[in-house]
Amino acid sequence: MNKGSKMGERITCNDGVMDEGQESFVVRTSRASYVYQKAGCGFSSLVDRDGNDWIGYHPRGEHKGHYRGIPNMGNNAFGHPGYETGRTELVEASESVVTLRSTADDGKWDVEWNFFSTHASMTAHRIAAPVWLLYEGTPGGKFNPDMQFMYWSDGATFNCSERFRQSIPAPKWVAFCDPKTRRSLALAYDGPDTFIDTYWPMYKKGGMTVFGFGRSDQNGFEYYVENVPFRFSFALIESVVFQEIAAYVKAYLPVS
Repeated sequence: MNKGSKMGERITCNDGVMDEGQESFVVRTSRASYVYQKAGCGFSSLVDRDGNDWIGYHPRGEHKGHYRGIPNMGNNAFGHPGYETGRTELVEASESVVTLRSTADDGKWDVEWNFFSTHASMTAHRIAAPVWLLYEGTPGGKFNPDMQFMYWSDGATFNCSERFRQSIPAPKWVAFCDPKTRRSLALAYDGPDTFIDTYWPMYKKGGMTVFGFGRSDQNGFEYYVENVPFRFSFALIESVVFQEIAAYVKAYLPVS
């Protein structure tokens, strides 16, 4: 069950910060700094407490830049840093929670992000088309697929140089682990749909992860998340041990 922020841990939010050419919100906690672009309605950076950027978006550079982001919901549609298809407003900013609301196309796209000291979580109220929910970025600040690895919720382990295309079992979450920083990025889906999930590495040096809930590249781009409401959440965790990551996800990330 989601328990929100830990007692005594504060959150701050800065508005109007320019990031990679777009005005953004920067939400800071003791574990991470989140950079969320207002018009793109997506995350361009996720920076750990040592300054490593787990996304590394830039407006140019394909796999070295503008392909990257979270949640990258639709191709040229919504929810991707660098896009200019939406708008984002600050709904609430307290010491325990920050809430942002992003909309587009006269409300046909409508999502709400809540930030806690422990994680960030999106609730999708309306989507104008089927979507996928992606992590395209750089675990630990630099993609090293031969060293980095991934857990599924059932304990299955994959090297980040591997590929898969199948449905992740319930509860639907994964964690990308970086042994060098001894941290992991957990991502979780909670909603009505069941679907195919996909992962593959896009190059090695200077490359990035290509992971998607509800994504298949078998016959071109295929999007499988169709029904709302659903929640998509992620968190930086100070561990690469499966049992510790699983306990953190169970305690804080909305997932069933």
